[in-house]
Amino acid sequence: MKKILLPLFIIGFILVSCKNNNLSDSYWLAVKSYPIPPETGNSVYDGMTIHFTNDKLFFGDVYDKRNGNYNLRINDKKIFLNDTLWAVNFAEYQDSLILDVKENASVKFIKLDKKYSREEKPEIWEHKNWILSNNDYQRELFLTDSLFFDEPDSKLCIQKDLQDNQFISTIDKWKTVNINGNQLFVKTFHQMDNEFYRIRNYVGDSIIELQSLQFPKVKTDLRKRQYISESKRQEIIDQIQNHVWKTDRILSLDTLGQGSRDWDSSLIKLESLKDKRISFKFSKDSTYNIYESDISVRNGNWKVSQTGNEIILNNGIYPSDYVDLINVNADSLVIGSLRRFEPKEDNYGMDVEMYFKIKLTK
Repeated sequence: MKKILLPLFIIGFILVSCKNNNLSDSYWLAVKSYPIPPETGNSVYDGMTIHFTNDKLFFGDVYDKRNGNYNLRINDKKIFLNDTLWAVNFAEYQDSLILDVKENASVKFIKLDKKYSREEKPEIWEHKNWILSNNDYQRELFLTDSLFFDEPDSKLCIQKDLQDNQFISTIDKWKTVNINGNQLFVKTFHQMDNEFYRIRNYVGDSIIELQSLQFPKVKTDLRKRQYISESKRQEIIDQIQNHVWKTDRILSLDTLGQGSRDWDSSLIKLESLKDKRISFKFSKDSTYNIYESDISVRNGNWKVSQTGNEIILNNGIYPSDYVDLINVNADSLVIGSLRRFEPKEDNYGMDVEMYFKIKLTK
């Protein structure tokens, strides 16, 4: 009798174990953290990746190559890592997983299944100007090769709202990553919010169809912002260079925010702009100066972007490095620029961030 019971007990234990860990060999990405209680604002899990095996849980992050692993035990909808309770409850659905982590956050994970595998096209990301469409809303993305601050695995993304034709006041990061065959395009928005997209399809070499992992019903894609011919770009350069362009009139002046962020170290007096004492010179040797009255307040190198829509100053790292070319002709320029201005006494010592459109004449 004991010889019969022992095999039955072992088989039963295996069946229960499999039932407890039917997540084995699955990959997941955390796309939304819901803090408990809500007012704590806990979103530290967004971007976390997890990979379940039979007895291990592997952790990673889409923005960071570092990872780790723990011994895994699943028991009665609870997840133990190295015998320490990590998730007090979980609910698995067809393509998503909800984990209540340590009683301080409910985290939604999306499954990164092999059925979504696509052949990689790394060369397509050599193009840097893209239009991201979410239904009817469009943003232009400048996917630079510059590092996002000191993060070795993420690059700097600058964004422009095409509805208002204004650069957005943000310094964000972007990255492409392959997890279990899933090609992901990930980025931040205003540094705080994350956007996670899975590549669904490549249409030629100019359109990337995306699936938003947070909002799957929203139609989303990336389209190349086309470059102009080199002869057309040189024509724009010839019209701009070797002239001092003086402010003729202010077309618009919009306050976007206040803050002490240091993305722009060269501050301009707001009164100088309003009094039309700001002028620009783009020299033939690819250097530029921005003058406040007759004093240079900013200088460096310049170039016209390959789209012909911007003058790019210095290394094109910060929003203020991009000057919109709204209209160009032989005698006048209409430009737009996002800049930080010196604080005023009634502004609590904080810099003012403004987007202005001005007409310049020779």
